[in-house]
Amino acid sequence: MKTRMKYLLNIILIFTAGWLQAQDLPKLQVQADTTQIRIGEQIRLSVKAQTDTLSFVDFPELSALGDLEVVRTTPVDTLQAKPFRHLQKSYFITQWDSGNYVVPPINIKINNSTFVTDSLKIKVLPVQIDTTKQGLYGFKEPVNIDGKPAKDIKTSGFNWWWLLLLIPVLAIAYYFYRKRQKVIAARKALTPYEIAQNSLQKLSEEKLWLQNKVDQHYLRLTDTLKEYLENELQIPAKEKISSELLQELKKYRFENGAYFDLDLLSRLEKTLKRADLAKFAKLTPNSKEIDLDFSIIKYVIGFANEIVQKIANEKAAELEKIEMSKRRKKRVAIVAGVLIAMAVALVGGVGYYYLNKMKLVDTIKENMTDAEWVYNEYGSAPALGLTTPHILHDVDLSAVMDTMPKNVKQLIDEISVYSEQNLVKKYVIIAGSMDFKQQIPSENDITKMSMYGILQQIKARELNLQEADIDNGKRYFGDFVTDLPMLGNNLKVQFDSRFYQTDTGEKFVIGMYLQGNKDNEALIERVLQSAELVR
Repeated sequence: MKTRMKYLLNIILIFTAGWLQAQDLPKLQVQADTTQIRIGEQIRLSVKAQTDTLSFVDFPELSALGDLEVVRTTPVDTLQAKPFRHLQKSYFITQWDSGNYVVPPINIKINNSTFVTDSLKIKVLPVQIDTTKQGLYGFKEPVNIDGKPAKDIKTSGFNWWWLLLLIPVLAIAYYFYRKRQKVIAARKALTPYEIAQNSLQKLSEEKLWLQNKVDQHYLRLTDTLKEYLENELQIPAKEKISSELLQELKKYRFENGAYFDLDLLSRLEKTLKRADLAKFAKLTPNSKEIDLDFSIIKYVIGFANEIVQKIANEKAAELEKIEMSKRRKKRVAIVAGVLIAMAVALVGGVGYYYLNKMKLVDTIKENMTDAEWVYNEYGSAPALGLTTPHILHDVDLSAVMDTMPKNVKQLIDEISVYSEQNLVKKYVIIAGSMDFKQQIPSENDITKMSMYGILQQIKARELNLQEADIDNGKRYFGDFVTDLPMLGNNLKVQFDSRFYQTDTGEKFVIGMYLQGNKDNEALIERVLQSAELVR
């Protein structure tokens, strides 16, 4: 009986220390209303998160989960149960192909951290069609408009062979289309100056004047110049004749105030006149004149590109200067913020010291006799009467009850656990009531077993446990060391309690707080002093 009772108490007391729930926060749970559907049916996938009331939770908006399609989602449903908050978001998913699928983990952002849910396996079944119950019928004969059989109607075949001729035509068209697209993409990737240089290089290698194509040579030479001026300087060169183009270049002013060199434009004028005569009057310049004209065009393009690059470099330097100024201001702002924060902390510390020295801090602390404290009775008769700062919240033990062995569950008549976890002031109050269907032998000290069970569940180390007899019960008090992720590691915690053993169970109240907090020590003491059995 003693071993079975100890096992029962250890399981139940997992949930009696309600403050431990804060250590495991946040908690995530993913649940599907079914794991097997037919093609096109929908599954409701619910993602639940349990956090404290100060945390920010961001559920993602998804269009797909792995190979499964997200049809729609629901808004986040929030339930406040101080000091915790329960949030839930549902995703309706489906799949149009049969097979086994996996719902991948979902990333949930909580504050500045990312947490993931568990994955789920989903099975999609095909729609079965019973062909044995479907009758099979032959083809009907063709009929005339009047509905009579048309056995004498002659059907003429459609000649499809000519469509085969379209295959090579379409292949050739696609080849040239792709080639054209590659050329356009390559030209877009080059700068206007690089395009002009490539064109001049290709023209120089072809040596068209040696093939009696002087007019084509000059045509491509002048077109290269005009295309560069249009793309780089936005001058509508292709729309202008040579004289108009020269006038445009003479008055063109770059962004930095520079102009084309007049001597260079004078030589360009002679080149353009010779090009017009070669293109339209069939003039054939000698090789020296051809080389000279080629060099002039190349030099004009290089002259303009040099000024354009200089302007671009000046803009880049100016942008870099602006960025450096922004970074410098940001660093100054950070340093100023740190200094201000340090000054505020210093002023606040000095102010608190003097306020405390003048006994003004005590006047603003919580009044232990404040009328906001409430009295309530917890558990079945005899109930446990307590006066607490707030009404204690009921702790859900359904999950624990479901996992209990049947023979142990049959011994339990009623279990009630209530708690308050004040994460701001850092104290915990736990009250519990356990009743069994049969009388507990007097030699079984269930109160001490319960206290050790609670300390074991909260992983207490360096335990200093003391006990004392009180009216109708026991007092257990002392301190221990534990780790709380929300507060820190190796924290020293003080505790005090009252345990009352009845004929068929026990009633208890426990208070825990960080060591050295005098306010919480007085608060817990007042709660314990108010404890009484109400019959």
